[in-house]
Amino acid sequence: MSNNNVVISFFCLLGLTACDKNEPAGALPSISFPINVSQFENEENAIFRFPLVLDLSTTREVSVTYEVKAITAEAGEDFVATAGIAVFAAGTASATIEVEIIIDAFLEEDEQFRVVLTGSSNGIIADGFQEAIGTIRNDDTVIQVSSEGYDAADNYPGLALTWSDEFEGDQINSQHWTYDLGASGWGNQELQNYTSSSENSYVENGNLMIVAKENGSQYTSARLKSIGLQEFQYGRIDVRAVLPFGQGIWPAIWMLGGNFPNIGWPACGEIDIMELIGSSPNNVHGTIHFGNSFSQHQYTGGSTYIPAPQTFADEFHVFSIDWDENGITWLLDDQPFYSITNAVSGDQNYPFNTPFFFIMNVAVGGQWPGYPNETTIFPQFMAVDYIRVYQ
Repeated sequence: MSNNNVVISFFCLLGLTACDKNEPAGALPSISFPINVSQFENEENAIFRFPLVLDLSTTREVSVTYEVKAITAEAGEDFVATAGIAVFAAGTASATIEVEIIIDAFLEEDEQFRVVLTGSSNGIIADGFQEAIGTIRNDDTVIQVSSEGYDAADNYPGLALTWSDEFEGDQINSQHWTYDLGASGWGNQELQNYTSSSENSYVENGNLMIVAKENGSQYTSARLKSIGLQEFQYGRIDVRAVLPFGQGIWPAIWMLGGNFPNIGWPACGEIDIMELIGSSPNNVHGTIHFGNSFSQHQYTGGSTYIPAPQTFADEFHVFSIDWDENGITWLLDDQPFYSITNAVSGDQNYPFNTPFFFIMNVAVGGQWPGYPNETTIFPQFMAVDYIRVYQ
């Protein structure tokens, strides 16, 4: 049964009972909301209808003033903020307040607004205060990504653009990217199953989208890599991205030595251009890993913040490294925050003077970020506007 049919049936029942009540001399009817309204955001439900009832019918016209106010839904973006008057015709005990919903195709969290009664004529507001909650339930699939945020320069003195992926068109470029697949835990007790499905990675509106999704206790995501396709030794590398957030969410933009298949990790070296732990959504990390063998693994790195309550999910930022034979410097929005030199490995091999390939992924769970809980919202996404290499 549709919501409209439920409301109609409710009014029919209410009319039979209320009309049986007599109106005591001088009595004022009590005005109240009998229900909240929760509906999907679609054209069929473009108008949310909130029923109002009187506790008895009256021979006089009753009116009530109201305002529509935001909770998590935004006025002008999710609903039309209005104020008005609802009228109960003489002899009736029901009226309706209508609120227009702004329909879009973007995947969002369920959002709420409220309708508040502010005054009345020939009636009283029950309990002195009445409000009804409208819940806009989202069943869209298109993720909305704002283009706002920091943007890098398109050239640097003494450097030329060697390679880039601007993620134009509607396909992931198979000459640039392939996939890691499976649910092996990836050495960190992660929970996700990496897929090549278009539900977990795709190009849209000039961005590469890597999307982590939940299905019950199962999680899927994507891990793209350029091994054997695009590998680089040294340069200024810029990646413009919006990052996910939430307990147990772990996005990363990083590199491994192209000799990884032959000598393994950590001997091949690892450069983490950016990692973020979703429970600290305004803090990013830059790190290197090295070691002649697994038992000799070492790492070092630094981190930087943007001021709370800002997060890296709010808009684009540019994550960079400046890498040459002498060492590596990490930058956020062109501001350096950590550096290493080629003496960092001490008596172990320094692996960062060979070609490296890119990896971009969104992990779910693991030793470092911990695991999702009831506060974690899915789906989560990383949107990458571009990746550029200058040499």
